[in-house]
Amino acid sequence: MNVPREFQEMTNAILRSKAGIFGLSIIIIMIILSTLVLIYVPFNVAKEWNNPMFWQRNPRLALPNWVNIFLEKKLPETIIVANESFRKYSYYLETAGLKYNVLEGKFSYEYQDFPSELRLILYVDAERILVEIKWLQPSGINVTLWKGFLKGGLNSIYISREKEVYEYIEDSLKRFNISSSMIMRPEIILFMDNNPSHVNPTPVNGVYMLKIVSISSNPMDNVDAELIIYGKVFGLAGTDDKRRDIFVGLVWGAPIALSFGLIAALATSFLQTFIGSLSAWYGGLIDEFIQRVTDVYMILPFLPILITISIVYRIDIWTLLFIVVGLSVFGGATKTARSMTLQIMTEQYIEAAISYGASRKRILFLYILPRLLPYTMANMVLSVPSYVFLEAALSVLGLGDPMMPTWGKIISDAYSGGAVVHGLWWWILLPSALIILTAISFAFIGLALDKVVNPRLRER
Repeated sequence: MNVPREFQEMTNAILRSKAGIFGLSIIIIMIILSTLVLIYVPFNVAKEWNNPMFWQRNPRLALPNWVNIFLEKKLPETIIVANESFRKYSYYLETAGLKYNVLEGKFSYEYQDFPSELRLILYVDAERILVEIKWLQPSGINVTLWKGFLKGGLNSIYISREKEVYEYIEDSLKRFNISSSMIMRPEIILFMDNNPSHVNPTPVNGVYMLKIVSISSNPMDNVDAELIIYGKVFGLAGTDDKRRDIFVGLVWGAPIALSFGLIAALATSFLQTFIGSLSAWYGGLIDEFIQRVTDVYMILPFLPILITISIVYRIDIWTLLFIVVGLSVFGGATKTARSMTLQIMTEQYIEAAISYGASRKRILFLYILPRLLPYTMANMVLSVPSYVFLEAALSVLGLGDPMMPTWGKIISDAYSGGAVVHGLWWWILLPSALIILTAISFAFIGLALDKVVNPRLRER
């Protein structure tokens, strides 16, 4: 039997089985996703994933966008009023020698829930400048958010967090006869309906305006602005506590998980099969040495050794892959391949090859190993999920690659971030579902290959 025929048998077994087609379809989709990830997420994820400044325009702990399909009360999405969207004009008072720069940014808010946070970014092109910020509701309420001097460069005003902004808002609302007992978080105050007859606060829909007035004595001074109204839903997979887009981590985790699992399973399966067949074919001292080494390997505590190495050296994921393969060179498949080789050696075509003078290497590589190929492939397919689980388990224990956004690392971050306690289901459920889906797909392919490996199923 030659190699092409073995591959043909395995291909036919997968394509003629519903389970095989289902598992293969999932894997193909994941491979396509892994291939296209560089196009849709074109940045160095290993560098930016742990850079908090890169994700500052995303909301914190936001649900996936698609949850709005199932909600009667739609959650708000993030609204960014960029610098180009501000209406800008200026005027100069010669008597006072002062220049007034005015920025007016308008946006429409049509949601039935309040935003999660508010942030204003000011780019000051001056050494020092006086700035006054006002908020205008569609209902006519005019609130002063902040007033003071800003230095040149980038200035961030977290409207939802800064105490000074809260005090300005409180003073402004007193003019509208709103008592201090009604004061809540700024992102609620600035959007809520201030009708005293309403027990529960509701957001006012319509067009809002942020007005920024800067005053300076230098006509060349200038101020640019960007307003971020953070929503409560974002993207296809939501965000985590560091504002990172979880979808980015999921799509980048796919090629990492598949490459780690496939490379580890491919290397260990073929190495163990080859060593097992070599042991049986050559026999004698070679067989004795390989079997005793295999016995030692099979009783070694695999996971504790990996944990120890990860703690001591803080290795990256590819070094971890090399160590996993090194610790799995000898294993259960070595014993199985040896027993199968001993059966193959008794067949007539092996005796015929020996009689016409074929070398031992030729018989091993052209007659014995091809017969073991279906078992090797089935073992490899069924081993992939275990290696994916292994990487995830090490990451959950905090021993994986801290720089790469693997599925296991996302689950680890979710656990440390209190996702289970606070009900942040998307943060932990989505990466877990992908790990389980990957395991199921390879399990279905392994089930389809049973007919090639198991002679009794083949006869049926």
